[in-house]
Amino acid sequence: MNLNSPPIPKYFQVATALRELIVSGELQPADQMPTEESLVEKHGVSRGTVRKAMQMLIDEGLVESEQGRGSFVTAALHTSNHFSLVSFEDEMRRQARKPSTRLLKFELREAGEQTAGRLDISPDDMVFQIERLRLADGVPVAYECRILAQELCPQIEEEDTEAQSLHWLLSVKYKIPLVKMIHTVERLPLTQLHADLLDAKTGEPAFMVDRLSFTERDGEKVPAVLFEAVYRQDSYYVQAIV
Repeated sequence: MNLNSPPIPKYFQVATALRELIVSGELQPADQMPTEESLVEKHGVSRGTVRKAMQMLIDEGLVESEQGRGSFVTAALHTSNHFSLVSFEDEMRRQARKPSTRLLKFELREAGEQTAGRLDISPDDMVFQIERLRLADGVPVAYECRILAQELCPQIEEEDTEAQSLHWLLSVKYKIPLVKMIHTVERLPLTQLHADLLDAKTGEPAFMVDRLSFTERDGEKVPAVLFEAVYRQDSYYVQAIV
């Protein structure tokens, strides 16, 4: 993390603490989240801060709110070591920078051997490949590429994939449960291609992320979304929860 970045806002700290309860399994799916009153007292913050923190978790698909009943856990990552990148928009706002997204490519193509092997589909199956550039105050800081089978969510072709969260579209709007994720995160020098996209110098350090998300079908976990990304190290915060 950039040591010169602004202090972490209170709502972000509260959301992180609650996320850890879900990640660790202390809060299970369908469990009710702590009340506003208890969180206000525990963290010494305002109700507005608590509501903003809870909204972060709702946006991530970890929590859902039911009118008149409260907020409940919708999903949990059960793993002894969870390594995650903080959401792009949340991190940029934490740095008091304006986040934006630029769609580079939205392509429907045959999977091919390599993609088919990762997603456990046939090479001639059709997949969506969505490439986006993430910017902070107009400066490129991250390149992201998602690949998913057309049959998983054919409706996504009709969506505004530049302005909307792809995770939200899949998990919330189209009710596709993402029940498991396998992350690989490496700190590597930027290639010429990625350096050009991110307006950086070749060889500068960056976080390279490879993530395979799984959904559930007929009681079995099956590959759903392949996510590959490159984040400039000087602009992004990495959080490890052990």
